[in-house]
Amino acid sequence: MYSYSTQLSGSLEDIDIVDVAPSKHELRVSLFDLTELAESIEKVGLLQPIIVRTNKSNGFEVVAGNRRLNACRKLGWRKIACHLVELDDRQAFEASIIENVQRNTLNPIEEGMAYSKYVKELGWGGVSDLARKLSKSASYISKRIKLTELPSDIIDLISKSEIKVSTGEELFQMRNKGSQSNLIELIQERQLSSRAVRRLVKKIGNKKVDEDLLHRYSELGEYEKIQRIFDKLIISIRILIKKLVAIIETVEDKWILYDTLMQHKHLLHEQIDLLIKERRKYTKNSHVLNKSYS
Repeated sequence: MYSYSTQLSGSLEDIDIVDVAPSKHELRVSLFDLTELAESIEKVGLLQPIIVRTNKSNGFEVVAGNRRLNACRKLGWRKIACHLVELDDRQAFEASIIENVQRNTLNPIEEGMAYSKYVKELGWGGVSDLARKLSKSASYISKRIKLTELPSDIIDLISKSEIKVSTGEELFQMRNKGSQSNLIELIQERQLSSRAVRRLVKKIGNKKVDEDLLHRYSELGEYEKIQRIFDKLIISIRILIKKLVAIIETVEDKWILYDTLMQHKHLLHEQIDLLIKERRKYTKNSHVLNKSYS
């Protein structure tokens, strides 16, 4: 696997594992269960050395690779392969972020916390500076940081991948954190798409999201859900018609079969017309409901 560590100058050393301390800027909120990683290392070895630097106590400190270090400790290893580099605090933190981002080991919240720490807490550079180092857009960095400013319950859901990052981003426009938390319950209950959440947030604006408002928009969400079902049915039938037409073209000389298939084709077209008509009714009703709630 390609790694940022290949760009760093330094030396490869087998270092006593007891002399290696974890990073003081750990980016992972939790190291999680190390059993699977330890089993993999036991079977195939440590495929990539951890990155370490010297510390003030004449030992070594992890720059990137805390999970691998702990997994090797779990296996009882006495030495561990290390890429020894000379970096100051800022360089070490940058290397840790870049390595973890390239290895895709951070969840969106952990990313945001790392970026926020770099930009706001430590003041080592602005959003644009960090974006350039990571080959990301400034907008990407800013959005990840804003995720960490959402209510704790939403942060937890994003960390566990129970709601999408894009859904969390749609809530940025809401100023009231209580309203954000209340709305997320409806989003989960209705399994609303990011596009639906965007429309919902736009409709609500800066209104306080209470139980009454949630109930009313829940009804509106039900109409939208039914409309999506109609759309899926219409698309499915159109795909079926397309396949049927391809079959009909192969049996034009078998007039009885051809006539039968053509009748089915006409029936399917009639079903689409009927579904479109019914969908329009629901669309009209949802517009009336939407107007009454605005």
